[in-house]
Formats: sequence, structure tokens, C-alpha cells
Amino acid sequence: MQEDLIGYLLGALEPDEMRRVEAWLRDSEEARRQLAKLEAALNGLDAADQNAEIEPPPVDLVARTLASLPPMLPQDNDHEQLGDFDDGAMEDAVTIRSSSQLSPVAELGGGHGWNWRDWLASVTAACVVIAIALPSMIEGRFVARKQACQDNLRELGVAMTQFVNRNAEQRLPSIAPEGYQAFAGMYGPRLREAGLLHGIERTLCPSLKRDHFWPTRWNTDAGPSMLADANAMSADANGSPDLVTLSLLDEVGRELMAINRHGPADAEMNERLLVAIEKLRWMQTTAGGHYAYNLGVRDGDYFASPRFQGRSSFAVMSDAAIVRNGPGQSDQSTTAPTLISHGGRGINVLYEDGRVGFLPAEALGQTPDHPLVNHAGQIEAGMTIDDASLAPSWQPPFIQAVQR
Repeated sequence: MQEDLIGYLLGALEPDEMRRVEAWLRDSEEARRQLAKLEAALNGLDAADQNAEIEPPPVDLVARTLASLPPMLPQDNDHEQLGDFDDGAMEDAVTIRSSSQLSPVAELGGGHGWNWRDWLASVTAACVVIAIALPSMIEGRFVARKQACQDNLRELGVAMTQFVNRNAEQRLPSIAPEGYQAFAGMYGPRLREAGLLHGIERTLCPSLKRDHFWPTRWNTDAGPSMLADANAMSADANGSPDLVTLSLLDEVGRELMAINRHGPADAEMNERLLVAIEKLRWMQTTAGGHYAYNLGVRDGDYFASPRFQGRSSFAVMSDAAIVRNGPGQSDQSTTAPTLISHGGRGINVLYEDGRVGFLPAEALGQTPDHPLVNHAGQIEAGMTIDDASLAPSWQPPFIQAVQR
């Protein structure tokens, strides 16, 4: 099963195999230990995977390799060895000498072993093989993770379609214009409530670690100290992070309302307020996982969730991009999204007709409808019913929206 775990880490398994391995990991502590060891072993390649260019080998690679080799047997001077021979004997000795220098089994036959030319040729050949193979290995990891991410988005697209077919207005999962449900990641709790999403793994891009960009949402002194307590609220029975649910969100919302009705706050009430706010922020940050979701559209004078029409160019979800580092940045009209999935080379996009495509970073600004900003160039809800605008889990539909 170790091959299955490696495929799981690389995102190279089929959807049914991924589900089988996830079930195995839930049931087996030994499997989880093996997975942790394999993930640690692959961390070195992860760093190389994030670079657009392959770093050249160190200039002293050959010298270090030669220094690690066992010492060669001492070589006598050719003329000293051959000086006392006649011409025929000298010719025979030269032949024997040449063959013994090239023999890699000196200790078996009593010869002199490899000389420095043989070692240098071997090291050079090894360096050439590594230089040729390493880019292919990294590119293979990139392709496997991109395809696994696309499989995640396709399955989420199927869940979206089933969600749409269950409501009379045929709309995608909705986001509130303000309040504690005013964030892009609300698609997760909505699908979970409808029984269409059963775990967090489908919301995580295989090219990122679980918490790769979540810390960018925290920019207060209180945030990191509350992280563990807030994360515990969205954990399953085994203690691993799970999807945020509507009931958990409503619980925090009721807590905030009760505190606000309390009137003048004392020290204890201030502490309760701080904890509730940090828990809510953590849920808003993690509910949508690594994927960006549609912020909604303006339908005349109204804000609404997009009505499902099967459009081939209307973006519903994508890999998330960093669009802000915290709530202190209010003017985002000129903020260019920073791509972090797949080494920054581009994003996978799920369109309304169910198609999933990879959009290279350099092509983002050339599309008729930029998937990460609206027609006004802002990270807000679409300006019209055909204007798609996607954002990470914590993003509100409007820049000035109050999220609690």
C-alpha cells in the first residue's frame, strides 16, 4: 500500500482510489504514520517544485564527489616501470598496463583499479543523467498535481449541479451580502448541509500544503494565539480539521449577537468577544479550503447568487489566489492577485457547463472575463449577471461589507 500513499501525496490516483486511500487513512493509525514519513521525505522536492527554473548544480559538485571516493592505489611512473625492458617486453607491458588501468575489478584480479580519468568520466555521466532527469521529474509532479486538482473541481462541479437541481430558483450556493455568512467559502457549509460534501480533502489543492496560505488572513496579535482553539471547533472525532458547518457558524453568530445585546462590556465580556471574533475569522478563512468561489452577481439593483445557466465561459470556482493579507486593506481595485497554486504557473478553473481548464498566469489578463476580478477590476461581486468574480474563502462579496 506504500505505492498508494505515494500516489495519494502526488495526487496521481483516480478519484475512486483517492477515496479508498482516504478511508484507509481514517481507519488506520499506522497508515497515517507512513503517510507522515513519506510526506517528510518529499519535502525536499516540494521546494524545487515551487521554482519556475531549475537551479544549476553546485559548482563544486565534482570536487565533493571525488573527495568522497576511496583513495586510488598509488600509480608508478610509466617510464620507471618500463625502463629496464627491451622493446618487445615494453610493448607487452604497455598493453598490460593499459588494460589494468581501465579495469573496475582490480581487487579481484590484483590490478591497479580505476584511475582519475575513469572516476571523472563516471561523475560527469552521473551529472548529465541527473540534469536530464530532474526537470522531467518535477514536470511530472506538476502535471499529476494539476490533474488531481482538476478532478477535485469536477467533483465539486457535480455537487454544485445537484445543489442547483434541488432548489426552485436554480441558483448556485449563496453568499450573504453582509454578516457572518458574507464570505466566499460559504459554498462549503451549503454543500455540507445538503449532504453533497463529506470531507475537507476535495476542497484542498494537491499542489499546496493544508495550511499553505491560511496564515495570510491573520494580521493581529490575537489571531495566532486563538488559532488552535478556533481550529478545534472545525475538527472531526479523530481531531483532524473538517469542513465548517452551518451549525458551527450559527453558534458563533448567536454568541456575537448575545455579546452585542449585553450592553457596556466588562473585561470578561471583552474576552468572550475577542474569542468569538477569532473563531469566526478562522471559519471564514478555512471553510472554502484552497479554492476560490463566485462572489455573486448584481442583477439590476439586487445582489444575488448566480442563476445556473450552463454557460461555457462563466467561472464558478478556481484555485485560490492571494488577494489581500488582512482586513486592513480596503482599496483593492489595483491589487493584482498573487497566484500560489501550481508554483504560480496558473490556475484551474471550473466553468458553469462543468468544463475544467488550466489557465496560465500570463493568459489571465487576456481573457474576456477575468475570473479573479469583476468588470470594474475589483475583487467584488460581478457587475452584471454574466460577470464572474472568484475569491478565496475569507473574501466578502463587497469590499466594505461587515462580516460579523
